[in-house]
Amino acid sequence: MLHPTETVVSLSGDPYDPAAVDRARALKGYANRRPFLCLVPDIDAARGLARAWPPEADLLASGFWPGPLTLLLPASDRAPAAVAEAGTIALRPAVDPVSAALLGAWGRALFSTSANRRGEPAHRDVAAALAELGPAPGGEAIEVALLPVRPDEPAGLSSTIVDATTRPVRVVREGAVSAEAIRGVVGTRDEGTR
Repeated sequence: MLHPTETVVSLSGDPYDPAAVDRARALKGYANRRPFLCLVPDIDAARGLARAWPPEADLLASGFWPGPLTLLLPASDRAPAAVAEAGTIALRPAVDPVSAALLGAWGRALFSTSANRRGEPAHRDVAAALAELGPAPGGEAIEVALLPVRPDEPAGLSSTIVDATTRPVRVVREGAVSAEAIRGVVGTRDEGTR
């Protein structure tokens, strides 16, 4: 399903359905397994999918959630294996009204990835994302969720990803929240993107 978020247009689905995750990877043009983040309704849902919750996660969540910050944490047994990587799960509470409404209707986490082909820029417009991705593998249509509520135009920057499994925490990808803002809360070492 495609929908706008507070950052970019998202390609989302059921993270507990490996076939749905594989279809999303195929749409994006990934030949190999890649992790996706999970949108969750709130911090309690995020804690339920994390095996451990370090003090730095509390500081970052207090400072930036809900918002465009994704935390990489140790995955619990309840975390969806299809989107996890090396025992970790990427989590972010939804802040925009469309994502929040989808999570409320769905009742659990959704995987989320930018709705674009590998190597192409992320989209801010749902129609442009749909045009680029085309039909799903097998020819089925991609659902588009706009709902009666619309967020302001997405910011165009992906969420910032912070690995909270390391000490000090590490900025994996700088996006809508600056590395400087992260450093201001917990201190980091920047090591590029993954």
